[in-house]
Amino acid sequence: MSIAITEQPNYAAYSVEELEDVLENIDKQAFPERYQAAKNELAAKRATLPPENDTDSAHQDEHFTRPKWSELHPITRISNGAFLVLIGAMFVIVLTDFIVINSWLDNSNWAIVLLTVVYSAFYYLTIFVDKRYAQYVTKDLRGKMTLFGMPLLAFFLWFSFVDTALPYTLHLASDKQETERKFAYEKGSGSKHCRHPLLLKENGPLSDGRLCLNQSEHKRLPNKGWVYVKGSESGFGFDIEGYRFR
Repeated sequence: MSIAITEQPNYAAYSVEELEDVLENIDKQAFPERYQAAKNELAAKRATLPPENDTDSAHQDEHFTRPKWSELHPITRISNGAFLVLIGAMFVIVLTDFIVINSWLDNSNWAIVLLTVVYSAFYYLTIFVDKRYAQYVTKDLRGKMTLFGMPLLAFFLWFSFVDTALPYTLHLASDKQETERKFAYEKGSGSKHCRHPLLLKENGPLSDGRLCLNQSEHKRLPNKGWVYVKGSESGFGFDIEGYRFR
């Protein structure tokens, strides 16, 4: 950098990089005042800069905080929206006593596998194109494990969606008729959402089902027997609405 001899340079207008260049190349013996002025100006400019560690920390915090919905890539929004739908489908299993027809279950496996592959590919595409979302997901060990476990989780969620939630939704939207069916039953082991179940068996078009009872009623019944179940029936299954014993 050439330095004027006749007048003092305006070092206040120089950048940090330019001042560093001046100090490296100036002849300190010939221009001691300019050297000192440049040195003082560089120190003043550096004092106004944020500490380097704080800058890095702020940069990291920006990526490690959950991005807002509006900040997500459109592909990420679609992927996350589909995941929320699959999570919502789990509530259908918990809140309904719906028995799917056998012919639906006989042809659902290929759809579950295909949807799992498609969703998993879409999820990994999201990680590839949305860098900030990817950094947030992989910020800890649990997130990194999710990357490897997503295909298995997706399979489990699609299994619930295809085999229960989807036929139940189609059942609600289709023509139904009120009917009563006779099922053979046997007592089953309880779960968190159904403490005292009866496992329903039928050799007709419907698959096996489940009926949740209260404790006293479940206790007084024999281990095996017959139950008459009332509900609405469609081409997709049977929605239990009531029952009686003889």
